[in-house]
Amino acid sequence: MRQGAMMRSPSDLPPELRSGAFAVGAHGAEGVTRRRARAADLAVPFRGVRVPQPPSRERSSAYERASNPSGQPTRGQIALARAFAPLLEPDQAFSHLTAAHLHGMRTPERRPSSMVHVTTFGGRRPIRRVGVCAHRGAADCPRTVRHGLPVLDPVETWLHLAGSLALDELIVMGDGLARSGTSGTTVSGLGAALDTHRRLVGAPRLREALGWIRTGSDSARETMLRLLLVRAGLPEPDELGGEIRNEYGVVIAHGDLVWRRARVIVEYEGDQHRTDRRQFAIDIDRIGEIQSLGWTVIRVDAALFARPAVLVSRIRAALGYSP
Repeated sequence: MRQGAMMRSPSDLPPELRSGAFAVGAHGAEGVTRRRARAADLAVPFRGVRVPQPPSRERSSAYERASNPSGQPTRGQIALARAFAPLLEPDQAFSHLTAAHLHGMRTPERRPSSMVHVTTFGGRRPIRRVGVCAHRGAADCPRTVRHGLPVLDPVETWLHLAGSLALDELIVMGDGLARSGTSGTTVSGLGAALDTHRRLVGAPRLREALGWIRTGSDSARETMLRLLLVRAGLPEPDELGGEIRNEYGVVIAHGDLVWRRARVIVEYEGDQHRTDRRQFAIDIDRIGEIQSLGWTVIRVDAALFARPAVLVSRIRAALGYSP
């Protein structure tokens, strides 16, 4: 370009390509030349795909923000799957951790998802592409649609993650499925699904996880708290998310871990209980009312959770429990 010459702005994309990912190349969109496909206003999340949003240098912030402690899919995770969607064939779907994120399942906090997991069903060779973890699945593998994308169903996702997740991660995810309340995700429903996958990689680990899964846990940290206490020799809670009623029979709270006979409640307090002043005030009033009814309430935060000996001792004393 001659000195002083003006750089040309990229030509407008066809209207149908302006709002989402599209494929380029041999099977790409009509009306997009190779030169236009290389313009700086198009992100390149995968070879052969363009997204008319952030420039490629911002890909890490737009598509690779992946930690998911809350169990809810982030914009980055959904965007990453949508970016790959134009390359999916009819016999392929998102699976494994990508499926778990899209379903909003309780995914491991330590595992980023900067790659997409794609399963090819039937006998065709799995896809091979940078940024993709490829898997092979049976033609009759249950699938559904989430966020407009083809995806393994939640129970099948849990089953197929057995080969890569640790025992406690499978328990946390299983607790989340059991909490959803749908017929196929009950503890018995998960067991029935596992019975049809006896040869699945990780099946023994799934069977062990199944023995620890309970209904009623509201979060991954509540599950980990329960596991810590029971493995330390304390009795299982009578209820998870148990109703607490006042003297008039009105429900005033739901306790995270409830030992009803001992009238002890253990509550896990996430950051929102500390940082949200309104929530903090509500918690104080609610706990005061519960305690006035003769309940002992033990509040557990991340700091106390990190001191398991102190935590277990405190709850053992409240329960009056001697192993």
